[in-house]
Amino acid sequence: MMSPKLSPADRSNRGKTDLVVIIGASLFTYFVAGYFDLAERWINWAALGEFYQLDEIIFVLLVFSAGLMWFGRRRYIELQETLKRNLEIKTKLEVQNADNAKLLLQNRALIKHITQVREAERNHLAAELHDVFGQYLAAIDVNASVAIKYSTVIDPKLQSILKTIQDSASFLRNVTRSQLRSLKPPGLETVGLSAAIEDLISQWQMSFPDYEINIAIEVDDQLVDYDTALTIYRCMQEALTNITRHAEASIIHIDLCTQNKSAQCNDISLTIRDNGIGFDPNEGMGKGLGLIGIRERIHALNGQFNLHPADPRGTVLALHIPL
Repeated sequence: MMSPKLSPADRSNRGKTDLVVIIGASLFTYFVAGYFDLAERWINWAALGEFYQLDEIIFVLLVFSAGLMWFGRRRYIELQETLKRNLEIKTKLEVQNADNAKLLLQNRALIKHITQVREAERNHLAAELHDVFGQYLAAIDVNASVAIKYSTVIDPKLQSILKTIQDSASFLRNVTRSQLRSLKPPGLETVGLSAAIEDLISQWQMSFPDYEINIAIEVDDQLVDYDTALTIYRCMQEALTNITRHAEASIIHIDLCTQNKSAQCNDISLTIRDNGIGFDPNEGMGKGLGLIGIRERIHALNGQFNLHPADPRGTVLALHIPL
């Protein structure tokens, strides 16, 4: 156990106390030796062992004591040098830790900025798809429908060609609508996070009907700001994508809830668990950027990211973000 740190005044007082104890012990020894005549007793006892030169042992003890004092002095000097080096290393580590903390804050700020720029680009692209592709594809669909109506009267041979154009336009409209859902979460700003997540899962199940999904959503949408809601939505998208690509799972459990710890302290948590093949904890998140992106987005909001194997098999992704 480490001794508590002492101020210079406390160290000075402790030194004085130790000196008083040494002087007191010396005086006590003097009076005890004088009272019991220890020197004479020692001479008489040593005389009995003259053959072994016991009376000379006092000089051995004197040299041994001086040697211990020399040994202690050298160890004290070495300890002081070691302490000095440790203090220098500690100072360097503190400087490095401060630099690392500064770099970490800058990295998180950069990630947050990149995320905002990326979302802005997605919103711009979604607007272009909706206003340009969507409008023109709708016009093509309507014009093809009108042309098909009159093609039976004018030229029946054109009907199959117009029908192909109409089908192609309808297919492109569905693709555009799907891309719009991926680029910009529908209704996230209007209906809230819980409805947007339910819509995401519903659309995902239409594409992957073989998965069994158990959902528990208890979210107070009024507590969740847009940045946090968007982060949760993107993390859900990425997690579902990873499960379909790598997990080889059949069952997915999703738990999303807000916790009202106090009037000033609330948080939102998302837990996704599957029964897939799991992952090797020694490899961590591997080389994929998806999970790394989730982790950095969560950390940028001062949240907690936890990825660990499930018992008996599968993977658990747990996210917590303060509100």
